[in-house]
Amino acid sequence: MTDRRDQEDRGGFGRQDNGDGGYARRGSWIGGAILIFIGIVFLLKNFGFPFPQNWWAIFILIPAVAAFAGARKVYAGNGGVINAGVIGGVAAGCVLVLLSLLFLFGVDVGKFWPLILIVVGVGVLSGAMAPGRNSRR
Repeated sequence: MTDRRDQEDRGGFGRQDNGDGGYARRGSWIGGAILIFIGIVFLLKNFGFPFPQNWWAIFILIPAVAAFAGARKVYAGNGGVINAGVIGGVAAGCVLVLLSLLFLFGVDVGKFWPLILIVVGVGVLSGAMAPGRNSRR
């Protein structure tokens, strides 16, 4: 079992050695960027800048961007090969973008919810047909 002190000595628990004896936090800029964005939205809203009624739907785009970034990371890590991980990340990002747009523009989700099933189905089929999957012939 690994001791927490051993992990900290090796730069574990969210820290990465930056080469000069110090440690740099990974991903900490994302939290700061989100806080800045939220602050700007509330500041503009306080000064009367016109926002759509469902402006909060913009926040659904945050995990969508994370899904697309994760898919890109898997794609780059695989040497440019599209696999189920890439397709799953892109499909998840597309579903979240679709939901965000439906809410943002005030579209009646009750009429368009089958689009979510279609996007998920395309993602599942694409993942099943991705290179490197075992297939029966």
